[in-house]
Amino acid sequence: MKVAVVGAGAMGMLFGGRLARAGHDVMLIDVDAARVSAIDAHGVTENGAAVSCRAFLPGTAPRSMADLLIVFTKATHTVPAIRQNAALLRPGGVVLTVQNGLGNGSAIAAEVGADHVLVGITNWPADLEGHGEIHVSGSGMVKLWSFDGEDRPVVHSIADALEDAGLNASAEPSVDSAIWTKVIFNATLNGIAALTGLTVGQIGDIEPTRALAMRLVAEGVAIAGASGITIDEEEVRSSVAFALTHHRDHKPSMLQDVEAGRRTEVDAIQGALVNAAYRHGIAVPALETCAALLRGIDARNAPASLQQ
Repeated sequence: MKVAVVGAGAMGMLFGGRLARAGHDVMLIDVDAARVSAIDAHGVTENGAAVSCRAFLPGTAPRSMADLLIVFTKATHTVPAIRQNAALLRPGGVVLTVQNGLGNGSAIAAEVGADHVLVGITNWPADLEGHGEIHVSGSGMVKLWSFDGEDRPVVHSIADALEDAGLNASAEPSVDSAIWTKVIFNATLNGIAALTGLTVGQIGDIEPTRALAMRLVAEGVAIAGASGITIDEEEVRSSVAFALTHHRDHKPSMLQDVEAGRRTEVDAIQGALVNAAYRHGIAVPALETCAALLRGIDARNAPASLQQ
């Protein structure tokens, strides 16, 4: 299979590198010229093991060749990323988004058509260590399904390819619940980490931050229920508790953004949940406070963010 991965951050390199190691023809697309050059020269290195991958700047990759295009940009960049790279897809190819936040599937469908979009989630803990180098601090999974809910053969073939690449993937018709579950998980640990500078394990070691995490989970589950999405609150709590114990050294992406002076994904994560709460008249003081503080950090970093 020919695969184009748009966004060569930690997750893009994890998926691209593992698919390349499994024998697929992979190219990575990124706006960072230094990263593209490093990947072209040395491949993608995961926990010290390297695999060759091609890398391109947007607009320079071969057109109409990819069976699968995976989007790993920030949610704020989804639409421009698709508009820049949709020409990489062969006729009949599909786009997969496992990005953070709500609304990425509909944004992509508006550009390429709903029947060409797969949506899903992943919780692999990967950290960027340098251009072309990532560290994976634990295990994870991938769940995906078609954006329009149809059971198509391509859903299963893509899931099988990701599974064979060691990404623990499955085709899951109830992926909407999984997406909301991940949004709640990210609103919890990404938000607290970004606001405090703590790693996931450190959040769990400090009683007030651990208690805040569980309050954020409860608010998120209430919003999902009001939005018609069934979420098992105990399952989310268990996932958060597992991460606090087993992903101790992981720095969530939102913390990495703050440290780098980049804009966070608050609008697609905490902000999206707060907006849904407003629509249903639900009080969510913890989420509101986190979203307000994160937007304050974004405002502080705005001059630097515009240069990213």
